[in-house]
Formats: sequence, C-alpha cells, structure tokens
Amino acid sequence: MTDPNIVIIGSFLLAFKAILVEGSEVAILSLATIKQLGRNNILLGVALGGLGSIVTFLVVRQVFVLLPTVIIDFATSIVLFYFSSRFLRGFVKYKFRHKSFRDKMERMGREAVEKDLKREGANPSLAVVPFSIPNSLPVLSITLTEGFEASLILAAAGAFNLQWTLIGAAVSLAVLVVVSAISYDYLMRVPRWLLDVIAGVVLLTFGLIFFASGVLSIITGAA
Repeated sequence: MTDPNIVIIGSFLLAFKAILVEGSEVAILSLATIKQLGRNNILLGVALGGLGSIVTFLVVRQVFVLLPTVIIDFATSIVLFYFSSRFLRGFVKYKFRHKSFRDKMERMGREAVEKDLKREGANPSLAVVPFSIPNSLPVLSITLTEGFEASLILAAAGAFNLQWTLIGAAVSLAVLVVVSAISYDYLMRVPRWLLDVIAGVVLLTFGLIFFASGVLSIITGAA
C-alpha cells in the first residue's frame, strides 16, 4: 500500500504538471489565433474540448477505481511510464535536437486558421473568421487531443486521491489563466524542454513508486 503522504503529493503534482504542460499548448494556440479565428470560436472550441476532457477523466477514473488495488497500482504506473517517456522524448527533441517549440505552435496556428478560412472561402490576408460551430473545430480538436492526454494522467492520480488531484488541476489552470491574461510571450518564454524534463521526471518517479507498491502488494499477499 502506497504511503498516504506520497499519494497526496503525487496526486497534486501529477495533476498540476499534466494540466500545465498539456494546457499550455491549448493556451498558446488559442492566443496565437484569436485575432483571426475570433474570440467566440476560440472560447467555444476550448469549452467543448474541456467538457469532453472532463467526461473522459470521469469515465477513465471510474474504470480505475473499480479495479483491485494491486491492478490500480500497475495500471497507474503504466500510464505514468508511457507519458513520462513522451515528455522525456520531447526534452531530447527540444534540448538536444534543437527542434523549435515556437515553430511547432506557429505551424499549428497557421493550419488552424487556414482550415477555417478555406471553409469560408475567404482571403487569408484579410478575412476574420465568422462565429460558427464548424469554425471552432480546429481549437476543439487540439483541446480534445491535449485534454485526453491530461485526462488519462488525472484519472490515474484521481483513483488514489481525487481531492488533491482536483486541487492540483485547479491550481495549474489558475496559473495558466493568469499567465495567458498577462501575455502570450510569457507562455513562450519558459523553455519547452524544461517543462518536458520536469514533467517526465515527476511522472517517472511516481510511476516507479506505484509500480513498487504493486509488487509489494503481490509479495505481501503471497506471504
């Protein structure tokens, strides 16, 4: 059985890092395209994507809590190991392979705008996309994608301590909202490789803890 203090710390940190890292991409894309896609399209896309992510979190968490404790330990560790490897690969890509996170987000922003402008048959250099559900789809898509990934981590953490998972998510969302309200550039100033390596190490650490807890449960049960 994992120590309760470790569970509380782990639930908070996992939720905080998941929302901060995945949510930052949604925030950056939204701020970068808001002038051309329009505030209402952005808000609708983020709201619908956020709602879909919440549903995903609740469903996956419910699956987790119905499992035996030892299975929850191993299932959680597998989820954390998977996303840890993704973040650590991102660290290598941005730090050592010198890929540009800014270029990636600018490309995604251009593609989102171009899809809506093409749908409207408008001139990309002049048009402002009108408000409609179809025109919110590019932002909805990225929000659902990033939200789905965050939801899996939150569901794994929430299976152990829902309260501190929600607190960690709320604090991280508050940080994102405040920083986004101040300036788009502040989101881009934090090196992406730094966020990735911190997130990767945190997820790997708690993945190992939960995996060890599962192994100990088996050994204790067999003794």
